[in-house]
Amino acid sequence: MSQLNASANARTARKAQRSGLLLKLSAATVVTALSLGLGSAPVYAQASPMNEDIAIHVPPVNMRVLHDQLNLTPDQEVQWQSALQAMQQSHASERMDADQMQARMQTMLQQPVLDLSALHAIHKQAEQQDAPLADQSAKAWLRLYSGLTDQQKKTFSDAMRPQFENIAHHPVRPYDPRTGL
Repeated sequence: MSQLNASANARTARKAQRSGLLLKLSAATVVTALSLGLGSAPVYAQASPMNEDIAIHVPPVNMRVLHDQLNLTPDQEVQWQSALQAMQQSHASERMDADQMQARMQTMLQQPVLDLSALHAIHKQAEQQDAPLADQSAKAWLRLYSGLTDQQKKTFSDAMRPQFENIAHHPVRPYDPRTGL
């Protein structure tokens, strides 16, 4: 009799093991199916219309290559170096101001209540500090450009055009013009 009970208990245990294994397998199958379904959901998402302006990455202008292509005269070379130096100073100042602003923001974010007016003041101060150098840089490039020959202007324009096209087509516009979202 005990042998019959032992074999019945063994069958019950094997049955429970199989059903537990099936539950584990079915749970794993469900999780896998869901993850595959969620992972492929973007494939079925509505594609954006082809006429939408999409910003693409445009590599920066290689200033050394442009410099060599322009074949500058000695007077133009002085203007080129002046414009390049003004641009580098402007960028360095902007980076320093951005670092300072980020450090100030980090300390502000640790406060329980954000002081948005102080944040705005920090931003305005950095903007005012950078404006003169950015203006000097722009004026230096304009002086150089006005001194270029027509062929040099075409070479310069061809090199800069992708940058300006990227700016002109930058997706700053609202996602949905009807709602502004």
